[in-house]
Amino acid sequence: MAGKPQKNLAYSVLLDFYGPVLTEKQRLVLTEYYDEDLSLAEIAENFGITRQGVRDAIKHGEAALDELEAKLGNARRHTATQQDLTRLRQLVMEIRCCNSGLFNPVPQIRTDTDEMLQILERLDTQEEPDGL
Repeated sequence: MAGKPQKNLAYSVLLDFYGPVLTEKQRLVLTEYYDEDLSLAEIAENFGITRQGVRDAIKHGEAALDELEAKLGNARRHTATQQDLTRLRQLVMEIRCCNSGLFNPVPQIRTDTDEMLQILERLDTQEEPDGL
């Protein structure tokens, strides 16, 4: 049984990165479609165009997002960085756990892992370190 096609929600992420460089109409249509989960008919009514017009705007917008990501790769790099940060957090916590299980835990390891976690948090939120 053929159902309605599934939305590729990766476009929602690409829209976050590249939405500002799309035309206003493309950005608004894609936002309503991906972020607000409106149907083609609802979007068509909002813009006073046909469902086919909405579909065309979505396809053109998706093509523009795909092209930008292929050239710039910001979303791909962001995702890889987030995965790396998550893995680093896991490794730091494993080090802490191993240290705390020792008969005489090494205080420097606790201090160093605290600092590592602070650095990871700054990297994750892209905050500036204190004193800069």
